[in-house]
Amino acid sequence: MGTSTSNGGQNGNTPLVPSWLEDGDNQLEDDKPIPPPADGDRFRMPRSNFTRYVNEGGRSSHNLRKSTSQYVKQSLGGSKNATSRLGSARNSTERLVAFFNSISRNGVAETSRIYGLGDIIGKSARDVFLHIMDFVCPDGGPTDEGIARSSYIETLMTLTDLEDKTIETLTDDEFLAFTKTYMTNVIQERLLNDIGNKTISLPDDTATVEIIQNQVKDFISGSVSDAINDLHVEIKSIDTNHTRDIVDSVYERAYSILSELEE
Repeated sequence: MGTSTSNGGQNGNTPLVPSWLEDGDNQLEDDKPIPPPADGDRFRMPRSNFTRYVNEGGRSSHNLRKSTSQYVKQSLGGSKNATSRLGSARNSTERLVAFFNSISRNGVAETSRIYGLGDIIGKSARDVFLHIMDFVCPDGGPTDEGIARSSYIETLMTLTDLEDKTIETLTDDEFLAFTKTYMTNVIQERLLNDIGNKTISLPDDTATVEIIQNQVKDFISGSVSDAINDLHVEIKSIDTNHTRDIVDSVYERAYSILSELEE
């Protein structure tokens, strides 16, 4: 989690879904009313249980399950609100999936022409993914844009074999694996910013920190994998007119699965 976007933690009075996140627009519009403040204590219980989990050194997943479930159900108001609250990360995921879908359907050369990437045939997949990063995840702006970008960088760091493969040799399954890892990182970074800020570094033992990090990621990765499987998502078969709907459906289903961890 070395690239995690960190701030002072979410103020409980921040609206559950700010109006400018509803459509991914980062500008407040004069004709949209400002949502009323949310419950100022809505993060308190999941934060407390997450801290207990960390203080236990990750030896028991009970408090992790409890805090994650409370976070989705109570703090965020359910999986639909949780998805809307991702803001720019939803837009970034949509652009990433659309890029992969184009390669799958149209090939690398045509996709390069469509996106104005120049000659990318024969280049490593990692270099191509770095090349499109500013398009997928524009830099700057509010927290959700920082989360989108740092999650993308974390994905590149995790999938180290991309350096050894050219972009045209990647399969649809590998594009889907990249998407799954990216969505996992997005949800994880959002969660840590909301309820796990600063607590992840409490243990002095680096091995314990690694255990905690891996457990958190495994829970979220499992939920995203299950969501993708439940919805039968395949890169090539995605209808380009409904890419955003599919992306939102995966996020919403993943959050729904996380909300049920305590049950």
